[in-house]
This record gives sequence, C-alpha cells and structure tokens, in this order.
Amino acid sequence: MPKPKTCRICKTRYQPEPGLRPRVCSVPCAIKLAQQQRKVAAERREREARRELREAKRGLRTRRDWTKIAQAAFNAFIRERDRDRPCISCGVVNPPERYGGAWDCGHYRSVGAAPELRFEELNAHKQCKACNGGSGRFARKGETVRMQYRERLIERIGREAVHWLEGPHPPKHYTVEELEAIAKKYRAKARELRRARGA
Repeated sequence: MPKPKTCRICKTRYQPEPGLRPRVCSVPCAIKLAQQQRKVAAERREREARRELREAKRGLRTRRDWTKIAQAAFNAFIRERDRDRPCISCGVVNPPERYGGAWDCGHYRSVGAAPELRFEELNAHKQCKACNGGSGRFARKGETVRMQYRERLIERIGREAVHWLEGPHPPKHYTVEELEAIAKKYRAKARELRRARGA
C-alpha cells in the first residue's frame, strides 16, 4: 500500500489509491488545486507581458528621455536630502502649496548655464517654487535670489566649494547607460533616506 499523504489543499492526511499518485484527497480539492494552478500561470504570464512591455519601452527611450528620468531621480533625492532645511535662497520654511508641490530642486549654476553640474550634489539644494521659478521671469528678483543663494551656500558648503562650482568644468556627455545608472543610484539614495527616517 502507498504511504499516507497530506492533501495540498485541505492539509488532511489521506490514503492514496494503489497505482495512483494524486496530490489531493478528493475531487473538490482537485478542482481547487487546478484553479490555483491556473491563477499562478495567469499571474506568471501577466508578469512576463509587463516585463516585455517594460523592455520594449526602454528600447524606445532616447538619450533625452533618459536625461529627464535621471534628472527627476536626482531632484527627488535633493528634496529628500534637504527635507528638514529651509529654502536655500529666502530661508522660508513653510511656503504656500503650489501646483506640483511647494519645493523644487534649485541648482546654483543652472542646468542651462552649466550642464556638466546638473548631477553635482553641491550644486543643488531645496528651494521654494517662488525662488526657483520666479527668478527666471524677473531679472531684478533673479539677481536677488542668486545673491541670497550664494550667501547661504557659502554658509552651508564653504567659500572654497562655491568658488569651485563657479569655476570652469570639463563638459560631460552622458551615455544612455550612464544616465540609467544615475537614475538608479539616486532612486536608491532617496529610498535609503526615507527608510532611515522611518517613512
């Protein structure tokens, strides 16, 4: 006689029939097992389809797309890093909420003026939307915002580091692989900061 087995569905012990090797004790349990197997197979197919779609989308992304993705990941990390700090320019702690949130990642040397510093952590700090967005529209205000940014930046990272940021830098031409690695790196760093503060 075959040894007693445990049903995979109801977990009861049963005596299988000689010559048969069933994994369940009864027909209702066999139906449930078949349903479970169909569900697992469907989930596997769905995961595979999502993976193939993700890979297809990745193949269609241009270098410009990857630059945007990497920049978004970097900016999110800067906002998370400076979460408990005030605006680097005006010192405000609770700015009014605006479309897209109250805070931006403000670059001391702008991405347009110094694209080689776009992913330099010393060059980017949390900035309220009024200072980051408004400074480009009003020349006078822009100059004031820049001066305030510089003063507070010297307090934060030191005069020597600010002089280094203001100096010349070799141009950087990122490959798609480098941009993908930058996005991954800053997503991981932001996740680590959130984990550290228990979020």
